[in-house]
Amino acid sequence: MSLRLGGFLQNRANHALRYLLREVESVTDVEAFRYSDINWQAHKYGIGQDGSIAGIVYHVVAWKMLSLPLFGSEGQLRTVDDFHAEEAPDKHDWAGIQVWLAEVGAQWNEALSQLSEAELEALRPWGKHEIPVWEFVTELIEHDIQHASQIEYIRQRMRAEEIK
Repeated sequence: MSLRLGGFLQNRANHALRYLLREVESVTDVEAFRYSDINWQAHKYGIGQDGSIAGIVYHVVAWKMLSLPLFGSEGQLRTVDDFHAEEAPDKHDWAGIQVWLAEVGAQWNEALSQLSEAELEALRPWGKHEIPVWEFVTELIEHDIQHASQIEYIRQRMRAEEIK
């Protein structure tokens, strides 16, 4: 069976979201905020990050939310400056962050599924140049996988610390 680009990206996006959801589904409130550091060094694109699993998930969902307009007819990517915390659950509401991940993740994957092959080739602004939508989608899929892997590592670290 041969998949076109859209089908391939959809499969990868679904897989990445399932991986991320699987990694956070059994994380307790205490575990979610362990390693949270109020002195965590800020990063220009690090919305919500503070060293904790909750911070990682908040960050991932913020970027999914900011990128949703990319799939629209205007194709505009919202920037860090366009993020408003009131559009998100409280950063200390682990259950709310998990629901937010599931909802925005499903919305993002659904929007991706509606794109035609031609729309995936459309150019969108990226910094000072333009990239095709498929390239941006690939970056966000890799972003999910990267952060799901970080969460997996942190969970392994917590289990190792409990054994000691």
